Parts: sequence; C-alpha cells; structure tokens
Amino acid sequence: MADGGDFITVRRRKSRGKLQGRHNASLACLADVNNNNSTNICKTSDSFYDKPWKDQRRNSHPAKAKSCTELRIVGKAERRHAAGFHTRRCICRWVMSYGRLLWPDQLKLDFSQGCPVCRVSFSTEEALRNHMQKQHGRDFDVMLDVTDRRIVRSTMRLTVKYLARASRMIIRVENYSEVVLILRAVYLFGLDQRLESTFDGVLRMVPGYSYEIEHTVKQCIPNYQYTMILSATVAGSQVELIEQYYVQMLKSTPMAGNQLKMGILPYHHIPQYLIDLYLKEFEHDNHYDRLAMLCLENLRKFNKAGLTPTSYVEHLRLLNMIEDYDLQTTFATYTIPKVTLKPMEQARRYLITLDQFDVPPNLLEEDGYARITVTKHNRNVDNNLEFINGYIDAVNETGIVVTMQAPVRFTLPCRVEFPLNRTQYKLEYEALAHISKIDLDQLLFPKVLAKKRRPVRQVKFDWFQPTIAANAEQVTAIRNIVNMTSYPAPYIIFGPPGTGKTSTIVEAVLQIWRQQPRAHVLVAASSNFACNELTQRLMRFVPEADIFRFFSRSCERNIETIDMEILEISNLATGIYEIPTYEHIYGSRIVVSTVTNCGRLAQAHVIPTFFDYIFIDECGSAKEISALVPIAGVGTEGSKIHASVILAGDPKQLGPVVRFEFLKKTVHNTSLLERLMAQGIYKRDPNTGEFNSLVITKLLDNYRSHKLLIHFSNEWFYEGELRARAASELTDWAINWNCLPNMAFPIIFHSVVGITRVDKQSCSSFNKEEAQKVLFYVQKMLTDGINERQIREQDIGIVSPYRRQVSFLRQGCRNYGWEEIEVGSAEQFQGREKPVIIVSTVRSQRKHVGFLANTRRLNVVITRARCLLIIIGNPDTLQNDPHWYRLLRYIYENNGVRGIDFVLRKPEVNFAAREEEEDFA
Repeated sequence: MADGGDFITVRRRKSRGKLQGRHNASLACLADVNNNNSTNICKTSDSFYDKPWKDQRRNSHPAKAKSCTELRIVGKAERRHAAGFHTRRCICRWVMSYGRLLWPDQLKLDFSQGCPVCRVSFSTEEALRNHMQKQHGRDFDVMLDVTDRRIVRSTMRLTVKYLARASRMIIRVENYSEVVLILRAVYLFGLDQRLESTFDGVLRMVPGYSYEIEHTVKQCIPNYQYTMILSATVAGSQVELIEQYYVQMLKSTPMAGNQLKMGILPYHHIPQYLIDLYLKEFEHDNHYDRLAMLCLENLRKFNKAGLTPTSYVEHLRLLNMIEDYDLQTTFATYTIPKVTLKPMEQARRYLITLDQFDVPPNLLEEDGYARITVTKHNRNVDNNLEFINGYIDAVNETGIVVTMQAPVRFTLPCRVEFPLNRTQYKLEYEALAHISKIDLDQLLFPKVLAKKRRPVRQVKFDWFQPTIAANAEQVTAIRNIVNMTSYPAPYIIFGPPGTGKTSTIVEAVLQIWRQQPRAHVLVAASSNFACNELTQRLMRFVPEADIFRFFSRSCERNIETIDMEILEISNLATGIYEIPTYEHIYGSRIVVSTVTNCGRLAQAHVIPTFFDYIFIDECGSAKEISALVPIAGVGTEGSKIHASVILAGDPKQLGPVVRFEFLKKTVHNTSLLERLMAQGIYKRDPNTGEFNSLVITKLLDNYRSHKLLIHFSNEWFYEGELRARAASELTDWAINWNCLPNMAFPIIFHSVVGITRVDKQSCSSFNKEEAQKVLFYVQKMLTDGINERQIREQDIGIVSPYRRQVSFLRQGCRNYGWEEIEVGSAEQFQGREKPVIIVSTVRSQRKHVGFLANTRRLNVVITRARCLLIIIGNPDTLQNDPHWYRLLRYIYENNGVRGIDFVLRKPEVNFAAREEEEDFA
C-alpha cells in the first residue's frame, strides 16, 4: 500500500494487444521516423528506453502549467473519511502502452472534440461518438498507426476507487517512469459509448509523483469493463505516450458475521540433537549425545522400513523438521550485513542487487518475508536498532525488489534478512498432531475394504457436463465417489495428462451438491491457479451463494490477475484481504482453497463434522504431510473420520519438490497418492491386471492432444492404455505446416549445438543459441501463422528446465513486445496446456543430462502441447540418457528432425539423474 495505506498499488498486467510482424521499438525508433526531428527528441527517447530506470527518487515538486476548474484534489482527511463501507475497490488492468511522435502544431491542437488515440478532430459530439463505436468498440480497442511503437512496460500507474455514496471515482495517476511526463488527458470510456474527459489540464509529473482526480459518474456497474485512456508527453520532446487500462468495480460485499478466530500456531522448535545431526550430514559420529544417537538410529530404521502405522507420525515429523531447518539455514545465508539499498520510484520500495549476496538467492520468491535492521547510532545505547518488516515484491535478473512497511533511512548502516515463512510447516506439524489420534490403518494404510460399507444409493445421474456420459471411467469414478464406496479409505482418481481429471472432480462435486442437499464439500489443490480453475468451472452451475473461495493473505498482492467473478465470492470481495467469517464457511455448500490454506479451518476450530467430502487435486505433486493438512482436524475429530477423502493426481508426473539431498532418498520425496497406489487395495489385481474401481479409477481417454503427441508417453509411462479422443478440429490444425519435416507428424526436434553457459550470479545455465532458435519459431508463427490460421501469443508456451534460460527467454520475448507468451519451467507448466509448446533443453556438450534425466519431468514437458511440439537441443548430449534416446528415436523414425545432422546411438550406460546445479525453478 502507498501513502499510509490509502491506495493499493496496481501491478501492470501483460499486454493483450499484438503487433504482428513488427518488433517492439523504443522511442529512439520513433525519433528515427523522420531524420528532420530535433536531436533533443532523440536524447529524450534514448534516456527513456535504452537506459535502466533511475533509482534515485526526486524530491522536487511538480509545477502545474495550467489549472483546471473541473479538477479537484482529494485530501487525505477526506479519503480517510470516505474509506468506510461505501468505498469500493476497482481492479485496474494495464492493457498496453505505445508511443508516437507529434509535430509541434499537433501539440497545440484542441482535442476536446477529438479522439486521443487517432488524433482526429470532429466537428460534433455525434460524429465523435460514431467514430468511437465503429473504430474502437465497447472495449475501446486501441488502433495503432504505422509510425506508432509498442512499449513493453507501463510508464504510469492507475488506481481507481469508487465512492458509492457520492457516485464519484477517485482516480490516481502515478509517474512510474524515470523521466518527467506532462500529463495532458485522462479519459473514461463510459456506458453510453462516450469518451468522458476526467482531466483536460496540463500537469508536470516528476518520476514517482502521483496525482489524484475526483470524477463524478452517473452510474458505476459492478463487473462492467470500463476503459481508461491516459495521454502524456515526455517533457522537452515531441514524444506522446498513450496507455490503455481496463477498470472493473467489485461488488464490495461486506464480511458480515464473526471472523474466524485463529489461534496462534506453536513455534515448533527444532531440537538441538537434530541440528547436530544435520551439521554432520547425518553420518555417524562418536561425539553425538544420547538423544542424537537415538534419533540417528530411528532415522535409519524408519528409512529402511518406510512409513508404517506405528512410526508414521514420528517419522514424518522428523523428516519435516529436517526440511524446515535446512530451509531456515539456507535462507540465513541470504542475509546481507551491510546492504546498499537503491530506492525505486515508488515509496518504500527498494532494489537489492544480486552482487551483494554471498550465495545466489535461488529460493527467494515473490511474497517472501524481508526484514531490514537499521542501526541508528554508532554507540551502544537503548533503542539503537530499528526493525522494519516487508515483503519481496519482485525477483528479476537485476536483483530483489522489496516493499517495506516504512521508509528506510538508507544513509544509516542497514542489515537485510529474508526469514523463512514457516506457516506451512507449522500447519503440517498441527496436522500430524490431529492425525495421530485416528486409526491410521483405515485412512492411510488400507489393506482391505471396510466390512461395513455404505449402501450404493445414487446410480443414475443427470449430467452437468454431457460429455461425461460417454466416458465409462469418469462415470465409474463419479458414481463411486458420490456413494463413498471406499470410505473411510481415500478414493483415488489416477489422471494421466489430458484425461479430464479436473472435469471429473467438478462433475463429482456438482452431483454431490445436487443429490445431497445437506452435504458440504471442501475442494483443495496445491496451487492458486488450480483452485481458481476449479472455482470457475463450478460457478457455471452453482449459485454464488453456495460456493466460497478462501484466499490466503498473499493473494491480495496479485488481485489484478484474478477473475472478477471469483473475487466476488471470496474473502477478497472488497479488494483487500479479510479473514472469512464463520457464516461464510458454514453458509456455503462448497469451499475451495489451497492445500496449505485449508489448515486455517482447523486452526479456527471449524466444526470437524461439517465437511462430508474432501477433494485434493494435484495430490501427486504434494508431500504426504502436506496432503494431511486439508484432512486432519478438518475431516477428522479425535479418533473418528467424518469426511470421505478423494485424491486426484498422476504419480507419473512431477512429484513433491524436495531440495535437500538427504530427504530425496526418504519417503519425504513421495506423495501420499503415489504411496497408496503402490500398496494394498489400490494395486492392480495380479490376475486380471485391473484396478479395483471401488477405490481407484484410472482415466484413459485423452481429450487434449493429437494422437501422435501422446503416443510416446502412452507407451513408456501409461502401459499403452490411453486413447486419443480429442476433436480433430482442436488438435490437427498444425498438420501439413510447411515447417514440419514430416507434414503428417506434429513434432519437430531441431538439432542445435549450442554452448551451455552458467550465469555467475544465479549459478543457473542458459543457452543463447537455443534461445535464438526459440524466438525464430515464435516470430515465424506470429507473423505467418500456421496453415493460414492466425497464432496468438496466448497460444504459445515456452518451457525450459533451467531458471536462467527461462528469464533469458522472457527478456527475449519482451524485446519483441510479446508479453502474452508464457515462459516457465516444467514445474510451472504442470497441469497446464497450450496449443503450441516449444522446449529448450539447454544442456549441450556435456557427458550426461543432469536432472533432465528425471523421467517425470520429461513426461510433463512433452505432454503440455495440444497441436504442435517443438524441441530444441543438442542430440549428442540428450541421447546419453536412455529415455531421451527413446524420444529422439521416436521423432527420428517419424522424420521429425531439423537442423544439424546427427547419428542415433544407444547409450552404453544408464546415467542416473545427477543434479550438478540447483538451478531449476
């Protein structure tokens, strides 16, 4: 928040526009449009786009060149008075920015009756309105002139609040650039298709300066997408900047009732004997004390026996404490005793450059904690230290950007720390305490079906999703979930890529909602993305009053990326985080939240008998102890198991993320889903080879990809059981593309012999030659399309296992103005899909493939594409691994190879995955 918490900072959103066949250019390119332009223009444009943004915040005050009689400055006292129930938050999403050159006579024109984008003046208001409707439409699509240049980042920031009692908008504009801007106009494209001018004066804005406008509106409709246009010129030049934003107002439903009372989580101290073992890398040492020797003996015994009902709680607690302490130790290495802070343009926002860290801060992520200690005096006196807390706002190639709760006097000696957020671990310890009271054999170690099973009642279903009826496996899973055939043991949905796992979960929840009016369902997933996707699908059929999305506090910072319809049924409905009320939980039939955040329900002592069903999606990628959080204390009470638990996931895809080498060889590296499927009632029948459908269902119909895209994974990971069922109009449009070596085979392996370079600051690898080839394919598809089909930026996903290559490719896309192309690691793409996937393997001229040998990572990477898969890599390096060799052979035999020729050779040694660098996201 800024200025004492009056406004919430709006982050810029990725651009929705596209400039095909044109590179993004800085204003220096604009200056080159006409060689007769003054050198002053060139100097201004160069400083604006080609130099890094300045770090020093100017203290000078802007001078107004002209006053505006319609303008009213809103004081802080009035804002505080208006910040009650009737102040509604508006979500502002940056759409795009572009720059153009104006001639001196154009700057003098009066555009009060003109279009600020097209720079065309009209004689009447009716003519202007017709122009708006025909040329720009309701969403005010910005149309670019051939001389205009796209800008890949916003130069201003827009924040809007609505005063419902007075029907007024408070509009705040902030100069987010490094140069002085002359604000000339702020337009609102309203309900009546008119372009309302909210500010038509001239205002000089130095970097970081913010300005507030109060504008009266006739009507403000929740969820309606308004458009705002900001116009400014760069001081001392003829460069004009135009920015477009979408603004939507929240309904601002108040949190009525008693908020959840969450008790303080115990600290859960790490015992000294475990620290001693950690420091000795869990090797035997005669100097250990008795407790350390006993703990080491237990660890070895536990690891040999695996998880058992008798040692379950103690075993998982020990492993969790090891990981907890390992991360605390790692985060402590990121401490900088004497840090140099570079102030950003925004108040209380500072940049910490990467060269100040003794070790690469690879584990620091957005929303992590930051704490700065300021030494006030050189002498030891009371109150000599000042502690300022904050959070990590951004992590980029330059450094770590932190936002602090108070300004930092960086002229004094400062120390910065990044404490580990231990909330997840505390909730997991609490889950173990709850789970220790129940009969573990029934819930977590089932060997036989319960003798007293509940009767099967619901047999016939009226499907919400008609396609379900034609899928035998989905029908079986939904029928058995609704009828609790596995209770008290969990029911498992084994969902290979693209087989409709999410659709099955949604349909099962909907059938419970319809057929059991008194039943309540908790739906959990590992990520907020998956939770939002589930919520959105459920909302198509369920009334708003029956579903509640429970967000964690950290989601408030990314509120602009969340769909409005989801916000309005959540605890972010007012635009800020609020603790949910008991009425919101008990009054909803369906509650959706992340796995970790579900622990808040047990922490708030929500009635354990309230939820009848608990769904955990993406369970295969969560640690076993993490999967207990939505169950223990939420669906259990004492020794009783009240809720029927449903686990969904795929053990053949990426599992839990475990970084400490010792823990990778323990059960901590195995998910609850994978462990259960390997034993007891969940294993295949040795005689028939079939699963027991009363407790587990494997989905077999793939609705995502072209049949040749899933063939390899189907044969090597799924016993050849998957069936291609995707509609040809969705998956076959890349066939016969002129870039395909085999016109009937939608996979390309482009052979590139690049150089694997290691970034000095992050210690992660990147490959420039592969990146160039990735951008070549992207540019060709965006410019020429595929088989006369226009390719959008949103259709393309770029995957690389190396963090530095991901950032390198993101920057490359930004340089071209491609803001909507998603670039990420395999972990970030799990559960996702794109029509086109381009993979950069990076590894080149090495004897082995490192952690690329992880077969699950390979499976995830090659199953994200719906229509076209392009893999770029060094074949001589990749085929040293047997699984990559099989993939290359599959592509080679189907004539799908481009680039440098190579010879296939079977690897002589089965290289295990060797992680030389901790460099993946």
